[in-house]
Amino acid sequence: MSNIIDWKKIRKEEFPVLETMTFLDAACVSFAPQRAVNAVKAFADITARQDEANSSAHHIAMDSLRSKAYVEAARLFNADPEEIALVESTSHGLNIAAQGIELADGDSIITTNLEFIQVALPWCMMRKEKKIDIRVCRTSDNRFSVKDFEKLADKTTKILVMSTVEWCNGWASNLKEIGDWCQKNDIMFVVDAVQQMGVTKIDTKDCHIDLLTAGGHKWGNSPYGTGILYVNKDSLDKIKQSYGGYLNTTVPEGGWGAYWEKCDAQAVSDWTFPNTARKYEIGGTSNYPGAIALGESLGLVNELGIENIQEHVWEIGEYCMDEIEAIGGTLITHRDPGCRAGIIIARLYDDVEIDRRIMRELHARKIFIAQRFTDNVGGFRISCHWFNTTEDIDAMITAMKEIIALIGRSPDYKG
Repeated sequence: MSNIIDWKKIRKEEFPVLETMTFLDAACVSFAPQRAVNAVKAFADITARQDEANSSAHHIAMDSLRSKAYVEAARLFNADPEEIALVESTSHGLNIAAQGIELADGDSIITTNLEFIQVALPWCMMRKEKKIDIRVCRTSDNRFSVKDFEKLADKTTKILVMSTVEWCNGWASNLKEIGDWCQKNDIMFVVDAVQQMGVTKIDTKDCHIDLLTAGGHKWGNSPYGTGILYVNKDSLDKIKQSYGGYLNTTVPEGGWGAYWEKCDAQAVSDWTFPNTARKYEIGGTSNYPGAIALGESLGLVNELGIENIQEHVWEIGEYCMDEIEAIGGTLITHRDPGCRAGIIIARLYDDVEIDRRIMRELHARKIFIAQRFTDNVGGFRISCHWFNTTEDIDAMITAMKEIIALIGRSPDYKG
């Protein structure tokens, strides 16, 4: 189906900046599409005037502009509306998980050795106050499956927290199998989906996930400081609310505009909170530009169709891996069908400094990739997003070949 989409036309319309460079670094931070930029500009104009009857109505109208982000996120993840909240970032969402899932002395959690620092950080901090055990899963091939986690789990294990796609080798774990195992063993499954949201499909009706979070600034193409929090409706009672904000409470009769005018309104009251994912939001005046932009960016993803994007990204990634190997490079990313998203990791030399020199030369030529490692696993990180083309890969490969010719063959080079 993806061949009926004119990817190059949409790229040119929505991302004109890509005509000025070869950009293969969406896994770091991506560009906003023009529809998101225009929506943010329109919001800026709204803040400079007042179209409503009064300031209270103006405030409420600005709040309502966040609604599209909820709708598009629910559609993307096949989630129920009450399972979606907006957060500042992936870090924000992971901290909500750490603060909300009760752990006691002697409890353990499992994570992997390839995680971005933020995935483990909130629980590392918790060790200053509680005697919890953080168990790190390592495997010989840097792939992770249920059998690997089974070896580490016991009756003390309460949480498995991990990335859906590992940032330093591109491995995409089988969320269905892992989620089913967690549910069977009463282990909370918490995932960082920032390297997958907007690239390949996550169906929350098919995969059991207790809590998922993803910032919008990478593959979501919304670098405005807003992300998604998904909380399984069956897990809402298992995760403590972190914040108490008035916009999280049950909306008073007549709405907030009427409530603010009540003579007998009281600050001290037995406030109630609807049992939805929004109870985890801060609940005050929020990042409106970020929510508006995220709604537009995720709207573009849904318009294209995540299945179409997935197919296209896999094709570009396969082409990239073939071309890297054709010039003597070593792939770190596994080729397993269905076990990757948009991240391709590779090495050209066994010497990290030589590879780093190549990367800097690529940057000087306006060809943007990254270099990432965790626990000595990593290399060049090449992001193959839906807006990328085989021409982008060709430009990178041509430049790599030219730079290799200038450097010469290192004794450690595997070419």
